[in-house]
Amino acid sequence: MSLEAMNTQQSFLDRRSGARFELLEYALITAGDSSQARSVVVDVSLGGLQVRSRHRFPSGSRVTLSIGQLSAPPLDLMAEVRYSEPIPDTDLFSTGFRILIPEASQRIKWGDYVHKVFLEQKDSME
Repeated sequence: MSLEAMNTQQSFLDRRSGARFELLEYALITAGDSSQARSVVVDVSLGGLQVRSRHRFPSGSRVTLSIGQLSAPPLDLMAEVRYSEPIPDTDLFSTGFRILIPEASQRIKWGDYVHKVFLEQKDSME
């Protein structure tokens, strides 16, 4: 399924009001019971991100996200599941996460990551 097709089927539960930047990055999601699910990050914002995976996550649960980066070590973050809904006519789920970052150093890393995504998209539009 293409990124465009995945994004046209966005969940009505996605209520983020900030700017979102599309991308395709791999992420490993580790739940509280240590189970893991592979996913693809399809968009990010300063407050959270959205993934596609074959796993449904309970709303309100907390997970660890490990987002792959080509030129740097994975970015590990704590997040809360806001929604996890099936995408019609697929075996995928659209899951939205709110990033939970208590430490200033982690907030800076997340902000730098979102900024990097923005700059990459800006460069590709020129």
